[in-house]
Amino acid sequence: MTRVSQTFVSIVVAFFMMPFLIHELGDYWYGIWTVVGSLAAAYHLFDMGMASAVTRYVSQSFGLKDDHQANVTINTALLIYSVIALVIVLVSIGASYGARVFIDDPDSKDIIQILVLIIGVSVALEFPFNALAGVASAKLKFHQVALTRIAMTLIGAALTWWFISRGYGIIALAVITFCTARLSNLLYFFICRAAFPALRISRKLASRANAKELFQYSAWSFVIAIAYQMRNNVDNFVVAGFLSAASVTPYAIGLRLVDYVAQFLSQATNMFVPIFTGYHAREDNTELHNKLLFITRLNLVLALIAGGGLVIFGQAFINRWMGPTYTEAYWVMVILLVGRMIGFANHPLNSAMYAANKHSIVAKIDVIEVALNLALSLVLVQYLGLIGVALGTMIPLLLLRLFVLPYFACSSIGLPTVNYYRCMVRPILAVSLPLIGYFAWMKNHVQPDTYSNIAIYGLGMSALTALCALKLGFSKEEKCELRKIIPTRQLKALI
Repeated sequence: MTRVSQTFVSIVVAFFMMPFLIHELGDYWYGIWTVVGSLAAAYHLFDMGMASAVTRYVSQSFGLKDDHQANVTINTALLIYSVIALVIVLVSIGASYGARVFIDDPDSKDIIQILVLIIGVSVALEFPFNALAGVASAKLKFHQVALTRIAMTLIGAALTWWFISRGYGIIALAVITFCTARLSNLLYFFICRAAFPALRISRKLASRANAKELFQYSAWSFVIAIAYQMRNNVDNFVVAGFLSAASVTPYAIGLRLVDYVAQFLSQATNMFVPIFTGYHAREDNTELHNKLLFITRLNLVLALIAGGGLVIFGQAFINRWMGPTYTEAYWVMVILLVGRMIGFANHPLNSAMYAANKHSIVAKIDVIEVALNLALSLVLVQYLGLIGVALGTMIPLLLLRLFVLPYFACSSIGLPTVNYYRCMVRPILAVSLPLIGYFAWMKNHVQPDTYSNIAIYGLGMSALTALCALKLGFSKEEKCELRKIIPTRQLKALI
């Protein structure tokens, strides 16, 4: 619950801060901030999948009640991360000078150079704290970590509003980001220290053998991390490079709305790897297949309702949120939404692949997707602008997630592919038909132009489509499973 609250707070803060920053900084400087943020996200590739390996081995040591081995893993990771942090600082210095080459405006060169350096050093200083990955999760300290992040989000937003509204500019924004990140790191350390009183920090505890073990485990996670970062950030560089920094802003608006929906949906359905792993370990393929198809239908229903709502109300929402000058952001959003919702709907296949220890296939598909994304975006941006970049992202995601991933995933777990596709028919019909009808009615009778109207009609659409999905989109056995999930007696009766 606290994790969901953290996501909700982050989205609400971003909802209010994004138009504020665009208005105060302008499209050009907000576009620069977005591109620098993408560069900072790319720095996290230096993690090389190490955080997942540290989490796994630290959790394993705690499970075995071996505090010494946990300290060996933590200190080995700390040494590795310290070296990585130094490399990132050096790369940031080079990037800060290199940024001057790509900036035509002489008045902007110094500011952007300082900006890139501050953000790069900030990311570098975060890395040593990744050595504690796994401590908080293994000790079930999600609540404390989430509360810390909520507090830092609110503090950062308050400081940003105060300084930016008084004209301090984008460098102040970078400094605030730097300071809140350091405070967050410090609080995270205290949480981990309290959770693991036997924690010791000593270079003597670092182990070469342990380092080798960590690197071996992190290999495929690193590949997936590269693909994830590139998928989320390559578009900003393409837009800035081929169009302009100001053009990044409308693209970011469309992308941000899609991200908001995806974050909420993921919080509800991203916990099935352990469940699938249990079925796989017991070789209970029948139950694995049944649960996979059920979760796929559930994800598909959620994706159709959320995605359909964004298509119906997205234009009115953007006009109210940002103003009528960002019409192109709506079409960017719609195109990206198609690919992202398909990816969300078949995410249970990813979970099944991890459970079957076949995640190397997911990594390879991700790499192919990113390569096609970049190639298509570079070509289409020259003919279609922002729409071309969005199509370059959506097309590979659509093809690979809808056809390639199901083939390999179903083969890996012994599920006939035709059964996988057949399970989608009922929820698609159950949700799409009322969704289309509601859209046609809205088009002819209602034009919502306020947040309250958008919310009221949005709730009406959600209630109608959810009811149709519950009644018609699932089998009798699956409805029994839904009754176990749904909290209230009145909602259970609707099924």
